[in-house]
Amino acid sequence: MQKKTNNDIPFLVFNNLSQHPGLFHAITTRAGGISPAPFDSLNLGLNTEDTPENILRNHQMVSGALAFNLQSLVSTKQVHGSRCLNVTGSPSPADPGSVTYTHEGYDALITDRPGIVLTIRVADCVPILLYDPEAKVVAVVHAGWKGTLVGIAGIAVGQMCRAFGAQEARIRAGIGPSIGPCCFEVGSEVAELFHQAFTGSTNYMTRRAGSTYLDLKQANHAQLVGSGLVPQHIETGDFCTACRSDVFFSHRREQGKTGRFALFAGLGS
Repeated sequence: MQKKTNNDIPFLVFNNLSQHPGLFHAITTRAGGISPAPFDSLNLGLNTEDTPENILRNHQMVSGALAFNLQSLVSTKQVHGSRCLNVTGSPSPADPGSVTYTHEGYDALITDRPGIVLTIRVADCVPILLYDPEAKVVAVVHAGWKGTLVGIAGIAVGQMCRAFGAQEARIRAGIGPSIGPCCFEVGSEVAELFHQAFTGSTNYMTRRAGSTYLDLKQANHAQLVGSGLVPQHIETGDFCTACRSDVFFSHRREQGKTGRFALFAGLGS
């Protein structure tokens, strides 16, 4: 991944996906906004205790820095599930004095329509970007441990192929900043669920000092490869959001009192 800055707003992009001029994407950090602690400062989380005015202004600053119309933004109230939404029409005009969810109950958004900007918001969960440059279809995926357990990344790949004519071998993927195996301790119940659900789960689960730690990024990488993606087409960011809570919001490190950063993606005209 590489860092860029526009209008004093820092963001990250994937190296492999930046090579495709038909794709726009960016991952924000926690820097560059106006929200006070503990949401300092570029909080984009609609379900936080930050003020609506701050959240709106932060979105306006991001849309200005990344040069997209805030009215084109499509988002979902994420539920840590397995549902993917095909976004095939323009979003309904929003009140310019607010920013809201356009949908609810989905954890992946997929579109082949230029001019639509998809987003997911995270603070430890894994943000995943999928793109087929020939079919010209893009998806954003939110994968916490529950979404990873139900295979949301692979489900999104399958829906891209069935509904939009993508092909697994053509899809490029970016796995963004999330909590790492250094910090993501899970209980025995969660560890057992992963052991039962996935062959080879020991490849991304480690034991240290009597505790189990889960590598969510590696688990999703394995799911994408198992879904047919070429390993060389997958880029994985090496940031741990809990270790680098100075750069990213971390729900676990900050004990739930924090903001959200976001993955934005869309197709050029």
